[in-house]
Amino acid sequence: MSDKIITDQDIADIDRVKEQAIAKHMSDIKVMSKLILSINEYIIRFGRTSNIHDQCFDLKAQVIKNRDNLQDWVNKI
Repeated sequence: MSDKIITDQDIADIDRVKEQAIAKHMSDIKVMSKLILSINEYIIRFGRTSNIHDQCFDLKAQVIKNRDNLQDWVNKI
């Protein structure tokens, strides 16, 4: 019976750590999504006349890739 209690406590501890990791990473994903929206807003507002237009597209693609990879990792937790 005591082995079952220890196992249940271990499972509860693991679940708590998973929930904390998910919460932290979901916050990171939210920040990345806000950045993508802001880059889109910049690109729309300033268009091709901006001297960093192409770099914004490259940065946006990298952030989307990072966000998607992080989301996939969180989904596997």
